[in-house]
Amino acid sequence: MATRSASTCWPPPIAGSAGLAESMASAVRGTVNGTILVAVGEGILIGIGFMLAGVPNAALFAVLTTAFAMLPLGAWLAFGTAAIVLILAGGSILAAAAVAGWGAVVMLIGDNFVQPALIGGAVRLPFLWTLFGILGGLETFGLIGLFLGPVLMAALLTIWRQQSGPAPDQPS
Repeated sequence: MATRSASTCWPPPIAGSAGLAESMASAVRGTVNGTILVAVGEGILIGIGFMLAGVPNAALFAVLTTAFAMLPLGAWLAFGTAAIVLILAGGSILAAAAVAGWGAVVMLIGDNFVQPALIGGAVRLPFLWTLFGILGGLETFGLIGLFLGPVLMAALLTIWRQQSGPAPDQPS
């Protein structure tokens, strides 16, 4: 009589599932690390702009920008508010426009070039696939899609690479 448990018989192991799990874990790690690193970098750069423009409580706005940069359109709200506060505190409209312009440039470069490069590099995912994964995941799944999109793209690319690779020799 067979004494093996059902868990050792069913389901049968999936070929390459270890590589798929590793790829998905790496994608999650890369997405979290990329999002945090980019948000900190954006907060520092935009914070320097706040200080140079004379925004009141520039350090506080820099910290808020860093925190909100992890959310879609969050940093835009933070540096837009800082520009309005600068005008209300008696600063020049030119300085407020410079804050908004500098913030926009930093956010566009960070979110559209640096973040996909960091995330894609972690899982060897091409830049455009990473960008499509981030934007498509965000559109489809909301905020969680920011992380889920690149993970799904990495999983699909891993499956593609495994299936399109050379077939192992068949025993005769």
